[in-house]
Amino acid sequence: MAANVPLTIQTCVYNNYGNIVCIGNNVLQLGYGTPNLYWAIVVDRTNLNVVANFTFSDNSNVPSQLAPYQGNPQYMLILSTMQLSSTNLPVGNLYKFLISQGAGTELQRIEQIYAALNCGTWGNLGYTLVTVLDTTGGYDYSEYYQQAFVSTLQLIPVQVGSGVMYTPAPY
Repeated sequence: MAANVPLTIQTCVYNNYGNIVCIGNNVLQLGYGTPNLYWAIVVDRTNLNVVANFTFSDNSNVPSQLAPYQGNPQYMLILSTMQLSSTNLPVGNLYKFLISQGAGTELQRIEQIYAALNCGTWGNLGYTLVTVLDTTGGYDYSEYYQQAFVSTLQLIPVQVGSGVMYTPAPY
């Protein structure tokens, strides 16, 4: 059986930190030059190959690049924000999509902070979601006062037929 693979995600909240996703020894980086972005990485769970890697800033629509993978449990989504303005939190179809994919208390937490204290108190927020693209269970993380934060999970190999599907799980 294959071994567990560490998944480490650095999410930038303010300047001078870039976003980083480490899937085992595979390191993906998003420079820190462009604020107010969402970064989506789609990973094939059978071999941990990255099949899509893109950024977007539209906070109300699901990006078209996700369409080929939606509803297919062979794929995992790693979504993180880059210096996300609190006024650009997910709304509309993007919000509904994230909730359907397992976004939970952490997304609700940063929404509550913005609703109660608005952007004058906390201008930027950070958010990360890791989920299989056909489930209602995911792992989400948020931050609003640190420069950046790090989320750690493990990808556990699960035997499926004659192959393996890696599944995200907390330590």
